[in-house]
Amino acid sequence: MKKILLISLVALLMPTLSGARELVNVYIIDNDGPVTNVRNAPNGKVVATLPTNEAFVVTLLSSQGEWFKIDKVVEQYGDEEKEITLSGSKTGYWIHRSLLSFTIAGDPTGCLRSKPSSKGKVVKIASSTELSFQPIALQGEWVKATTTDGKYTGWIHCDKICFNPLTTCP
Repeated sequence: MKKILLISLVALLMPTLSGARELVNVYIIDNDGPVTNVRNAPNGKVVATLPTNEAFVVTLLSSQGEWFKIDKVVEQYGDEEKEITLSGSKTGYWIHRSLLSFTIAGDPTGCLRSKPSSKGKVVKIASSTELSFQPIALQGEWVKATTTDGKYTGWIHCDKICFNPLTTCP
């Protein structure tokens, strides 16, 4: 009985122990030249480039200052996707936050909150077509973000993020 209880407890706690969290995906939006630079560290050496005339979605792993460590890069072709393999770095891949964006997914409207909690005060309510955001930081399943016009800053839950640059999310 004790062995079964211990196994059940470990299985229950596994997501907490491993630091697992929902994936946060955003898209790249870069209008400053023919390529987007991917670096080996914040302000580090350029180790990869992505053409700005293509649509890319990246998975955010962590943030450091104004930089995000990214994992998965997927090129979007309408309804089709192609995963891009990055190489050339032993320290990970980083991109500046000013090159990342997302919109709000779904209905009812998404809320930008004062803290990373559903109990946080609502800073801004926005419909899926009203605003786009730039991520600032990650905390668990929450993303601190600012509106692209800079008027509002707050936290949004990752399930309210639309990361498809070509369509609006349901």
